[in-house]
Amino acid sequence: MEERLKKAFEHFEKEEYNSAIAEFKAIIDDDPDNPYLYNNLGTVYYRTGKYDEAIKNYEKAIEIDSNIQEVYQNIADLRLTQGDPSGAIIELERSIMINPENPGPRYHFARILLKDTRYDQAIDELEKVLELAPKNIDARYDLAMAYFQVGNYDNSVIEYKKVIEELPDNADLHYHLAIAYQANDQIYEAINELNRAIEINEKYFLAYKQLGVLYTIEKEYDKAIEKFEKYLSFVSDQMEKEQIESIIKRIKVTSV
Repeated sequence: MEERLKKAFEHFEKEEYNSAIAEFKAIIDDDPDNPYLYNNLGTVYYRTGKYDEAIKNYEKAIEIDSNIQEVYQNIADLRLTQGDPSGAIIELERSIMINPENPGPRYHFARILLKDTRYDQAIDELEKVLELAPKNIDARYDLAMAYFQVGNYDNSVIEYKKVIEELPDNADLHYHLAIAYQANDQIYEAINELNRAIEINEKYFLAYKQLGVLYTIEKEYDKAIEKFEKYLSFVSDQMEKEQIESIIKRIKVTSV
């Protein structure tokens, strides 16, 4: 059976789905009480867009063994594809109940809550995920973003900084930390992070624009003009160009 399974998965990886279906069906004929085979067959059907067949096989897997978390996660993915986030959440809640100590289904659940803009619930789940898997950088990034969305800028800053400890050369992270600092009225820290983003990637044009804004707030007009002009060198949209040029003109008048 091992060789036949290997062959079935090879077909799946190569997106030879009809062949994969045929292989899994043949193996099921010899081992009809194996829930994992039905789960795998359901996933192949899911990839081909045959959702009714996919559900039928997932449900067969659950009928044989209702304690396989992966099956519920797969059904959740299918429900999401069908535009049914509520159905996906129900399946993931079932998955979590089987083994609450497994961070995988919880993170899956949290990501759906984020997409559904249920940020407070997402924060609860992400905090639990990080208790179970503190090195899950993606979950920590999502937590930083969720805190920002609910206006908890202190915690957003803390979480972004923890992510940056692991990924110090990611310009996007420094930019998002800067935005969190700005929202938290920590302008000096925001300026430092935006400059760090530019050090990492000198073409990070959004950082130049934001620096122009912050330097204007701080009345450092020469620096503001310099950053806005640098931002202009990246801009192709005519309306945006005109708006920034108008801002530069106003700053020059103010700074006289």
